[in-house]
Amino acid sequence: MKVSDYSKRLGLAGIHNASQESLWLIAHALGLSTSQVLARSEFTSEEAAKVESVIVRRENGEPMQYITGEADFYGRDFRVGQGVLIPRHDTEALITGVMKQFARDEAFTFIDWGTGSGCIALTLLLEFPNAYTYMLDISSTAREFARINIERYGLSERAKLLATPANLKADVIVSNPPYIPTDEIVSLMRSVRDFEPHTALDGGTDGLRFYGEIFALAVNVGSEYVFLETGSINQVQSLKTLSSEYYCCDEVLDDGNFPRCLTFKRRSEA
Repeated sequence: MKVSDYSKRLGLAGIHNASQESLWLIAHALGLSTSQVLARSEFTSEEAAKVESVIVRRENGEPMQYITGEADFYGRDFRVGQGVLIPRHDTEALITGVMKQFARDEAFTFIDWGTGSGCIALTLLLEFPNAYTYMLDISSTAREFARINIERYGLSERAKLLATPANLKADVIVSNPPYIPTDEIVSLMRSVRDFEPHTALDGGTDGLRFYGEIFALAVNVGSEYVFLETGSINQVQSLKTLSSEYYCCDEVLDDGNFPRCLTFKRRSEA
């Protein structure tokens, strides 16, 4: 089969970016660059078998990031796989939110609640060389991917992985918590609904289940700022009145002009 044949198959499977994805998947399967793939007129039987294995996985709806084992976030690659949420471009709004409040050389300690692959925490460490983080996740699978990414970027001296936030102090909490209402999970794209961990998606009846827990943690650890990703206008409105100890002092819009990151500051009288 030719590259164009694989592209047609992915297109028939409902993959919107079929041409580009087929090229990336073939390059991944064969350990070649995309230009090398394009220069090939045919594949050996052994190569065709390798390509077939990844194309079938994508046809069945598996996210390409799980197949390649890599996901881009803020211009860097992070190791991912089944059992950990795939980083999204929208989540980069959290990085922007922190950057608006802190100087690049400022020293601060932060908690990344629900760290997943660790993309948020590790990006912040790379952008703020004097910062330190506690990366929290109840999932042992997520913590293992986060550990791999910590080692990839040589950040083990400034990052600590934990399952629970016992006896911590932190200036900041940052989080992309599960915020999709339970009854909306079924309507998600197949690649998300059938492959990504629901524990990282399901935010309960109204999607707000975990935000109160995060605010309570912020009070307990003495955080001045809380940076939260949001998923809907209703959530934004609810979050702004959810905590009596914190008030919303800033918003960061995503590419669709939605307030994806809300910045909360602790009230002086709290």
